[in-house]
Amino acid sequence: MLNGKMFSAFITLPILFTVLVGTGCSNYQPRPIDITKGEYYEEEGEYQKLSKKDREEYCEQLSEEFIRLQDRVEIATNQTTENRENIKRMKTELREKRSQYSRLSVQFEEYTKQLEKLVALPKKWELKYGECLWTLASYEEIYGDPLKWTRIWRRNYDLIEDPDWVLAGWTLDIPREWPRKHMVASDEWLSKIAGYWEIYGDYRKWPMIYEANRDRIENPDLIFPEQEFVIPREKTAIE
Repeated sequence: MLNGKMFSAFITLPILFTVLVGTGCSNYQPRPIDITKGEYYEEEGEYQKLSKKDREEYCEQLSEEFIRLQDRVEIATNQTTENRENIKRMKTELREKRSQYSRLSVQFEEYTKQLEKLVALPKKWELKYGECLWTLASYEEIYGDPLKWTRIWRRNYDLIEDPDWVLAGWTLDIPREWPRKHMVASDEWLSKIAGYWEIYGDYRKWPMIYEANRDRIENPDLIFPEQEFVIPREKTAIE
């Protein structure tokens, strides 16, 4: 006959077994995974072996990861749209830059040719028989304008006392640059200097010379020979 303790054990074990099975408890230990790194229960039977609690946790993690991936897809979609707009804008800018580069290339070639011609122009000239300052200034390789003879005279004051009397064999300087300084000669005043074509070609711009030389000019109506004035110039695209 069974004693009381053994009888109790036979009654308790089936009940405990039923409880364990019903509550989903088992000795199976699922391998650790990280869904955010793309790890899932993919091997055959892995998911079925999970306890009810583990399944619920796993499904909850999958749901959270799905939501996170949806957010990433939305962000990526928005970024793609923005990138496409940026690419479109950059293509437009590139076409404009190419057009601008083409125009600048043409201008550069033109300036290069002009510079080559300018460099080739004579900077000195030996007078020949029958030449005067008027005819010299009219030569295309000099100024192409007889009215500009006065600049040759002003550059060669030390040699030419009377512009109507020059001699064959004299070597004259032919100024080419836009002067940035001017030495005052006798019978000159600010508006006259400003009116020289190589200065401003406009007598009304004499205040520009006055303002740039306030330290040398006390009275704009009173300047003296051999005073040297700065000639201010605006910067140009070529400069």
